[in-house]
Amino acid sequence: MFLLLLTAVSALYSLNLAVQLIRVMRAMPRIERLRAPPPVQWPRVSLVMPARNEERTLESAMRSKLENTYPALELVLVDDRSTDATGTIADHFARAEPRLQVVHVEHLPEGWLGKVHAMQRGLERASGEWLLFSDADVHLAPGTLEKIIAYAEHEGLDHVTVLPEITCSGFALQMTLVSMFRLVCVRTRMWEVSDPRSSAAIGIGAFNLVRRSALERTPGLEWLKMEIADDVMFGTMLKRSGAKQAVLNGRNAVSLEFYPSLGAFTQAMEKSGASFPLSSLILGNLLLVVLECGFLAGLASGRPALVLLGGATWALGAVMAWAFSVWAGFSRWPAPLVFLGILPTAWVSIRSAVLALMRGGVFWRGTFYPTSVVRAGQRLGR
Repeated sequence: MFLLLLTAVSALYSLNLAVQLIRVMRAMPRIERLRAPPPVQWPRVSLVMPARNEERTLESAMRSKLENTYPALELVLVDDRSTDATGTIADHFARAEPRLQVVHVEHLPEGWLGKVHAMQRGLERASGEWLLFSDADVHLAPGTLEKIIAYAEHEGLDHVTVLPEITCSGFALQMTLVSMFRLVCVRTRMWEVSDPRSSAAIGIGAFNLVRRSALERTPGLEWLKMEIADDVMFGTMLKRSGAKQAVLNGRNAVSLEFYPSLGAFTQAMEKSGASFPLSSLILGNLLLVVLECGFLAGLASGRPALVLLGGATWALGAVMAWAFSVWAGFSRWPAPLVFLGILPTAWVSIRSAVLALMRGGVFWRGTFYPTSVVRAGQRLGR
């Protein structure tokens, strides 16, 4: 009976996940397929890029942005206390590019997270009617800004965010990211973000484009100054203020290397360890492991009916992971084993919470933040 229950619950979970993924993929337009007419006059766009220790990818990412032909573009790169050559590379570009301003942050004010503070400093320099907050390692394909601005103006949008095409090396990391991002798309109900009647909202740090007038109707970036999930809550803040939103599929248009290795991903996710109690993270991740992997009990049972149900569940998950990977631009090869991606995801989440408990807080972008301070400034879930 237990094996039947475990297999059946996993099968129902996989079926529901497949249905929701189909809704996600049907609802989000691909940037390269947008065909909105251009505006009579292109509005000024300010591209704000917070950067800390980005020397490995900054040069190629900057070249991709500077090669965009958008006619009314200014760029503001904020060097957030980098200890590598980020500032030097940025200054080199600025000497040859009049559209680019570089802001060097030497001191982080108390009560601010480094990235949000860098975004605020960039905002203070920006003059555009539209503001694009984009991580410094993001690459933009030629013509991307024109397509998105034309679409946003034609549809009367206030906020456009983009699910980027993510590249990474190593089978384990690829499998982990496919597993994680398909869950993110479903749990945030991305297919409902554009519906003003829905509370669903999302922001993605790779590409958050907002109309200045819409941002001015919100409490502003200061409201997010201690929010670890600043990009997600940026979108939520805008939705709550009445902004009209859309999420786009950035395949072949907006891209980045998420992390160079599984170890780098594990270390980067330490920042989230103070956001939630350890007990809730353990229970939540264990439940996900059971739901994602429970069908294996049916395959191992030896009972024909359960083996068939378990096999069908695995096949459905593999097909949907393959379809999602093709749609989003991930590597396809981890699809048959994508259910195993929940294991490193759970490990990374629980590890971050354990470290935060042991340390009394988290390190992020070179600064230590006590748990009490992080939770007091947390907006996600409130």
